[in-house]
Amino acid sequence: MRLLYQLLISLLLLTSWLPARADIGLLLDAKPNVQVELGNALTGAGHSGVYLSNVCTVTPVQLRLCRPGELGTVIQNYENFEENAPFAWNAVPLGVYLYGVDDPAQRPLFGSPELRLALQEQYRRKYLEPICSTERCINDPRANWRDSVAAAFVREIYIFEVATAPEQDEQFVRDFNARANVNHYSGFANNCADFAKLVANIYFPHSAHRNILNDLGMTTPKAIARSFTHYAEHHPELDLRVVRVEQLPGTYKRSSDTREGTEQLFRAKKLLVPIAVFGYQAVPVFAASYFLTGRFSPDHELRKHPSDEAASLTQDLNEAKHAGDKAQRRQLENELKQERERQVGDEEQWLTLRRRFNEVLQTAIADGVVSDRRRLRELFRELQAQGRVYLDANQQAWMEVENQGELRRVGLTAATIVSPESDRRLALQLLLARMDYLLYTGSQHRELYPDVEADWQLLQRAEQVAAAPVTRVVASRQ
Repeated sequence: MRLLYQLLISLLLLTSWLPARADIGLLLDAKPNVQVELGNALTGAGHSGVYLSNVCTVTPVQLRLCRPGELGTVIQNYENFEENAPFAWNAVPLGVYLYGVDDPAQRPLFGSPELRLALQEQYRRKYLEPICSTERCINDPRANWRDSVAAAFVREIYIFEVATAPEQDEQFVRDFNARANVNHYSGFANNCADFAKLVANIYFPHSAHRNILNDLGMTTPKAIARSFTHYAEHHPELDLRVVRVEQLPGTYKRSSDTREGTEQLFRAKKLLVPIAVFGYQAVPVFAASYFLTGRFSPDHELRKHPSDEAASLTQDLNEAKHAGDKAQRRQLENELKQERERQVGDEEQWLTLRRRFNEVLQTAIADGVVSDRRRLRELFRELQAQGRVYLDANQQAWMEVENQGELRRVGLTAATIVSPESDRRLALQLLLARMDYLLYTGSQHRELYPDVEADWQLLQRAEQVAAAPVTRVVASRQ
């Protein structure tokens, strides 16, 4: 029964981003607040890449078509991967890019620099050794290959997906394997968004383009995400779907929303004031450009296109409109509204779940499992400071914590956190902290409702395990 439950939870957690078709997805990555990067500090641009669900890797710089069961790759370029040759792009498996693991069922529930470093080293040894053998590539913390591993630890990620045909993927693999993979990166003229625009336009010509005025002559991730989304909405047969991958709770500071150039000017007062003083003639031009053509909300697009079912209903609705079938149109509009509510959840559903969680939390406080909500929100950071995280032989993340001379360990994945080898008290504490994070994140940055319900089931399982008369698990140092 326990094994069946773990498999069910893993499947539920996978539901939201397992591709059910061949897709291309344009990535819009938020700006991480990990280190100061001059370009991002000025523009708030974030990062861009492309997800290809039917294209996999021979090596990070050589592509092939995926085999059954594989989830595809994220392909992107950076300023300098620091590899043995100056490659323009690398491609990594989707699970590695998002969470640092090949199997998404093993993705961590929490993120920290220590765990991300361990996942980066694991990826380097498994995939990169033939092209990353220099001291600088191996040890430089600024080498951009590291940004291709566990990106969801440090930033929120949107993926704007549309359907592709097998022949498009075959042609892309042939073309990209044949072309020179040589870096000519330029932050202003040939950056990550320019590269993502190139890939998107190979599949669908003129689908992605820059916004010259809003971005002050540059190409930015948000501009091509907006243009790609508008293109897909004008071609409903492409079945547009938007995925939001939330930043993992943990010890990293929350990322900042991506912005275009004029948007950054109006939202960042420290930039707007000097422009207003020294270039006041330009302010009305920037204002008109931003308000007329520069406004784009990824969260709004997610709410319109949250699932494959919503994409299918949208296409059927367009056909009913063109056919003039009013009865069918009303029925489809109602079904589409219900599907969107199922995925996003309405405020009453979220309020009900918060109330249920608060009851569980008050019981945990009364039982001495946690002291209060404030300490709960610092729990993972405190545990990380007391112990260490590590990967076991099966690529699973664990944490060891020493308390009063006793060494305890707890799993950090859905499959291990309530396993017999995991400390039941620590597991319940961590899942309470995770649920608190998920439920009290702002509506524009929270997971879809079915995914949070899966976490809720995991928390309930942890309550049952904690209440059972089970001997505490004590780890031995390895």
